[in-house]
Amino acid sequence: MSWSKSLIASLFFCAFFSFAQAEFKPEVKMIEVDGVKIAYYIRGQGKPLFMINGFISTMSLWDPALLEELAKNYQLILFDNRGVGLSTDTIENKTTIPQMADDVAGLIKGLGYSKANILGWSMGARIGQQLLIRHPELVDKAVLCAANPGGKYQDRTAPDVENKLNNPNVSETEKIGLVFPDNEQGTQAAKESLARIKAAVKSGSIPNNFSVSKETLIRQNRARTVLWNNDNENFNALKDIKVPVLLSDGRFDIIDLPKNSLIIANQIPYSWTAFLNGGHAFLFQEHKQFADLVHVFLQ
Repeated sequence: MSWSKSLIASLFFCAFFSFAQAEFKPEVKMIEVDGVKIAYYIRGQGKPLFMINGFISTMSLWDPALLEELAKNYQLILFDNRGVGLSTDTIENKTTIPQMADDVAGLIKGLGYSKANILGWSMGARIGQQLLIRHPELVDKAVLCAANPGGKYQDRTAPDVENKLNNPNVSETEKIGLVFPDNEQGTQAAKESLARIKAAVKSGSIPNNFSVSKETLIRQNRARTVLWNNDNENFNALKDIKVPVLLSDGRFDIIDLPKNSLIIANQIPYSWTAFLNGGHAFLFQEHKQFADLVHVFLQ
């Protein structure tokens, strides 16, 4: 296909996706949880599924195609972690993985749910582990994507990859490249995912909400690296989890290496594992297959 034909096809795709998403308009609300105001919106019908996003990622940084699939069967609760996007933060730095898990627990209870399913991705999967450990009574089933057990038990990210993630001078384009495989298929998947997000913002089907302060970046980075790398108790507590857990990752994830999902699964008595094509953002690249997998598991 020529460059001009490829461009026309991409523009047509964006226009079609914008039209398909036009009916849903998110109503962002705020709820006070443990001294901060958490921004959230709800989409879809069915059992509640709380979507816990990762490092400096707002509720708008889920692939719209994935949300479209999941919302067919579940009521999605999408939210900004403390200090991210539209959510507020405390003056004192209280940002830790356990604290953010407590925030999710407060959100679940604050919205009137006695139990819910959760889906955590990347740092969100770390938050999900702590939610299962600290508030087991609130979780029915859990999906942990690109998870990491922490401490000395983790299969660590390569230093050059970690440095790129944390370096403010590395372009967003290069950082996005880290979450998809470094091949033609991965490059195309990244372009398509970004196009879907841009189209959804334009149509108003997701909030135009992507701001993260430098202070939040520093706080979250400390939580997910310095503190998490020194936390061996998370791994030790995994064996006490009694609810079903699905561990899933991309076969070519270079950020949270796939072996970590196996390490965690071997600790949790009622766990499944599934590895899909793709990298860290495999759930965007293979959104239909992943959504089907989630539905089978949660059913």
